[in-house]
Amino acid sequence: MYPAPPEKPRTASSPARPRPPWKAAAAAGPERPREAKTREAKTEEAEAGEAGAGVVKAGGAEAGRRQAGRVEARRALRARWRRLRRETRDLAVVLLAYLVTTALCLRLDAFEALVAFVAAHEAWEIDEWLTALLVLPFACTAYALRRLQDARREAARRRRAEALSRHLAVVDPLTGLPNRRRLMEALALRLESHGAAEAVAVLLIDLDRFKPVNDLHGHATGDRLLQAAAGRLAALARPEDMVARLGGDEFVILATLEAGGPDAAGAADTAARLARRVATALEQPFVLEEQGGGEADRQVQVGASLGIAILHGGPCPPEEALRRADLAMYRAKAEGRGGIRIFEAEMDQRMRARLALEAELRRAIAAEVLVPHFQPLVALGAAPGGSGRLIGFEMLARWPHPVHGLVPPDRFIPLAEETGLIGPLTRQLLRRACRAAAAWPAPLVLAVNVSPLQLRDRTLPAMVAEALAESGLPPARLEIELTESALVENFDLARELLGALKALGIKLSLDDFGTGYSSLRHLRALPFDKIKVDRDFIRDMTQSSESSKIVAAVIGLSHSLGLPAVAEGIEDAGTATRLAEMGCDIGQGWLFGRPVAEAEAARLAAIGPLPEGPARLAG
Repeated sequence: MYPAPPEKPRTASSPARPRPPWKAAAAAGPERPREAKTREAKTEEAEAGEAGAGVVKAGGAEAGRRQAGRVEARRALRARWRRLRRETRDLAVVLLAYLVTTALCLRLDAFEALVAFVAAHEAWEIDEWLTALLVLPFACTAYALRRLQDARREAARRRRAEALSRHLAVVDPLTGLPNRRRLMEALALRLESHGAAEAVAVLLIDLDRFKPVNDLHGHATGDRLLQAAAGRLAALARPEDMVARLGGDEFVILATLEAGGPDAAGAADTAARLARRVATALEQPFVLEEQGGGEADRQVQVGASLGIAILHGGPCPPEEALRRADLAMYRAKAEGRGGIRIFEAEMDQRMRARLALEAELRRAIAAEVLVPHFQPLVALGAAPGGSGRLIGFEMLARWPHPVHGLVPPDRFIPLAEETGLIGPLTRQLLRRACRAAAAWPAPLVLAVNVSPLQLRDRTLPAMVAEALAESGLPPARLEIELTESALVENFDLARELLGALKALGIKLSLDDFGTGYSSLRHLRALPFDKIKVDRDFIRDMTQSSESSKIVAAVIGLSHSLGLPAVAEGIEDAGTATRLAEMGCDIGQGWLFGRPVAEAEAARLAAIGPLPEGPARLAG
């Protein structure tokens, strides 16, 4: 076949070739109107446009999907790259740089070019420099390995330091037991996870007589005692229990027990048995080895008071659980050392009432609401001047409360001693009592009780001197009464303070003689001016011959030392008569008058001798 000849291009000047009639007729078909032909043409153009737009749109969506896929792939690659270790990424970068450099060198014939360059510049001794450069990577590698070893050692040291820091954060360094922080974490976990048939028991243990061991033998011995106590507690606990040191001489045993019923009675019995074993173990003597070998091993004996909180069902914060055990422990201590108490709701109520009373007492002291009341001191038959002569008054503290009325001292004085308020309270009442006594006719005396805690305060003589100077009361008309228990804890300091008080010219009276640590040493070594027989012996002397004999012996001892004897708590005339027959000098009690306010005391002081019989209760 021969190829068809090419068509000649048609120009505008070339005449159009006429179509054959038969072709024109076939192409034309039946004749249609011009308007119909125009509409059809427009419709065809629109359809063609829509088809083209659809193709464009489909092509654009496909391109967008491909672009999004590429972006997502790049993101995934970057994420995988970041997840690689830093050493792996560095090694990959080095290998990539090496491969690129090698490829360039092969592509450019770098070695031949370098040889030619060295040969062309032989005078520069480039080959020697290159030889030295070949050694440099090995030296750098050795240096990097040494630094890598140092870095690894430093990282290991830091890991050990961090592990030690985490350990010390939850472990007591002295005993090796878990500390308070670890205890609270474990307690919170157990309170959240214990089952319905289980109860969580918190046993709070406080060592008794630990402070005297510290003071007498030193803190090193106290530390060894704590370590030994921790060892005994750890040996008593079960493997699933936790023994922790709360701080100071307080320990905690945390145990999960079978409840044994909806009221956790079984858990309470089990916890009580564990507490008794703990108390028995801690009562045994501790033999503490002396460090250095210079002294023999030391033996000390302490005890423990325990409070137990049983938590069975219901949400309870760890702090609240520990607070309940603490309340029970302090109740055990208040009832006597070595006690065991389980928390009860009544303890919480009592503690809240105590805290409220403490806050009110602080406000009362700040506002000087507390007032002194005065109870008469009367000469009995053996005293000079006959029976019924008024000797003076003993000051007794009273608190006018807006709700509870006149609060007696046995309710707020112990609270003031526990909270450190006894100092300002005593100062306030002593100043007011001295001002009142200064207006009494001489030689009426004022007797003031001093708390045992005051004998630890070296400012006591200065406080008394300030009250005397401010009121103008002669020192000889002031008597300070002290109980025997106040002299025991630090006898040397007590003797020093009493000597300073005696130097002021005041008188000293030994109160409640025969009930505490009665000792002739106190009477011989301390400058007392009077002895007061305790009210318990006076109250029982009419029914008990033994009490009567004790009272007679104390009066006889007082007279043998040249000291007057004072009997307190006299409530009937028969007792007063019997005391007068025994030779008692001064009496005090409701028989002669109840404590009265300052104005009534001034009226009684102006009257002089008190009337006998019921009329003596003036006002």
